[in-house]
Amino acid sequence: MRDDAVIIEVGVNEAAMRAQNPHVAYSPAECAADALRCADAGAAVVHWHARDPETGAPRFGDAGQYAEALELMRAGGDVLAYPTYPVDVPVEERLDHVWELGEHHGLELAPVDIGSVTVVLWDGQHNDFFGVDSLGVTAVVANPLSFTIDALTRADSLGMTPTLGAFDVGFTRTMVLLAESGRLRPPVFLKIFLSGAWAVGPFPSETALDFHLAQIPEGLDLEWVAVPYALDDPAMVERLCRHALERGGGIRVGIGDNPAAFPDVTNAQLVERAAQWCSDAGRPVASSADLRARFGLTSR
Repeated sequence: MRDDAVIIEVGVNEAAMRAQNPHVAYSPAECAADALRCADAGAAVVHWHARDPETGAPRFGDAGQYAEALELMRAGGDVLAYPTYPVDVPVEERLDHVWELGEHHGLELAPVDIGSVTVVLWDGQHNDFFGVDSLGVTAVVANPLSFTIDALTRADSLGMTPTLGAFDVGFTRTMVLLAESGRLRPPVFLKIFLSGAWAVGPFPSETALDFHLAQIPEGLDLEWVAVPYALDDPAMVERLCRHALERGGGIRVGIGDNPAAFPDVTNAQLVERAAQWCSDAGRPVASSADLRARFGLTSR
């Protein structure tokens, strides 16, 4: 993989509903087909959430649905893909489906978030918090350090690469310390979230991304991807992605991440836009095969 190659990742569906964008994938077959179209357009990685095929309700820990989608992706082409996890189960059970998929269905990437986060949803139209009384047990996504370390160890034992989510600047610092302690094996795969209505971390801006990057010491073997998230302004998504490209990173796009910004386009069309931004920056686009070689993965 060339040093200047860009990782394009796609947030396929997240919690977006078809009322926000009619192209949101729900079923395993729809998710797989969408992932393969994105791969054809230039995406190296896709991230998707298992959903009820009819209603779109969350099925975030459903190993069977993920396995079905993975098999369809594998049969139809080549793409690196990884699931999410449920937050309404005991923390020690949160990644059970990930380990099952790694052991029995060839999952190559493991989602491991490296810090706990309070869920803060902001309603910009009414200038108030949204859904505070209904959050209940999901008001805090708890990822204690002991859980993170255990997850990194399990992923390593299964030959999986952790894909690390940094929702705030402190998460990036923790990533650096995990690497320095020897508990996180390089090369590291880091996603830096720049979030809007999901009001976590600093306000989304170029400066916020730069502050994350300032925590990372020179010499750390790392690939990072900027994730503009829960934004309603397509111009801001593009601006943040172009800044990430200037800083040498990868980018994530997707109607799952930003349905309000992209109410009528497909994920593949967003990947095509992202590939054009890469071309404008004079940088090539990485393939899934490039990433497998970079992270020492063997396609399964």
